[in-house]
Amino acid sequence: SSSARLNGSLDPHGLTTTVYFKWGTTASYGHTTPVQTQTGNTYRNITANISGLTRHHTYHFRIVATNSAGTRMGRNLTFSTP
Repeated sequence: SSSARLNGSLDPHGLTTTVYFKWGTTASYGHTTPVQTQTGNTYRNITANISGLTRHHTYHFRIVATNSAGTRMGRNLTFSTP
């Protein structure tokens, strides 16, 4: 319960795209995962491991992707630790 794997997906639409997750105990997040770089024209799964989580808490996260077309953010999602 002290770690989790965040999952998301993105299609870079042929552009070099940087992607990461924001996460934290509120929708203000406060933490980010390391930046990954993706390219191509198909959807790909993006994962990132996070640690230092507290038992019996709800955590918020969202995926963030940036390329020459701009920045897009996924919707706020939550998970709870046991």
